[in-house]
Amino acid sequence: MRVLPLLIAVAVIAASAVCVRLGFWQLSRWHEKQALNAAIRASESTTGLVVSGEPPPATAALNRSLHAMGRYDETRQFLLSGMLHEGEPGVEVVTPLRIAGATTAILVNRGWLPADDATTARPQDHPEPGEVTVDGVAEAVKLGAGPPGPRPLSAPAPPRTAPARDSIALYSVRWLDADSIATRLPYPIAAYVVRQRPGASVPGLPRRTARPLYDETMHLSYALQWFLFAVAIPAGTAVLAWSRRRRAASRSPEATT
Repeated sequence: MRVLPLLIAVAVIAASAVCVRLGFWQLSRWHEKQALNAAIRASESTTGLVVSGEPPPATAALNRSLHAMGRYDETRQFLLSGMLHEGEPGVEVVTPLRIAGATTAILVNRGWLPADDATTARPQDHPEPGEVTVDGVAEAVKLGAGPPGPRPLSAPAPPRTAPARDSIALYSVRWLDADSIATRLPYPIAAYVVRQRPGASVPGLPRRTARPLYDETMHLSYALQWFLFAVAIPAGTAVLAWSRRRRAASRSPEATT
């Protein structure tokens, strides 16, 4: 007779413990996001790295400001698909930057372009020829992850069948995977991408945006929900048990008469 109440009590305690654990996990995620946002804010104030030759390694460049001068290789570009800007679908254009005297190129996120399908766009309509100065923040790219390779949107076309400005290769990617991107380029690339900042000398399109901060508040709300569940489960079970006992007690005098 007492086995069922014991099993119910064990289940309630286990469920509450799981909810508490999930609540603390969300708090740990909140602290992680705080640390990441602190690193992003610090990158805006730290002394920037000036690149005049071979790019620095990722260990020295990640989450730091970086200033480089070179020429974009606009014959090979990557489009990060599924990017929204103020609710409008689009892509972000990533172009290799070739620095004079360096064999290794730097991937530069040149910003957002509108695209109805959030996949295809024409960065060749917004060229940036000649030597350019890039001011941005170095962000990590994935290594050894992601799909087998970028999906080609177009390939270099012969001059007789297309204008010279269309003789480029565009690749659609969901994220930047250094391993697969490297197979599309005839030169090595640094293991990070520089998100170019907006500025007075930067063209309007592609639209440069500041490095976004991570959403911290969502984890606080999730943690609160899990802690409320941890309290509600035993409290609700206790109320239910009390109401059943009260009903049973109210019926017992009737059964004896």
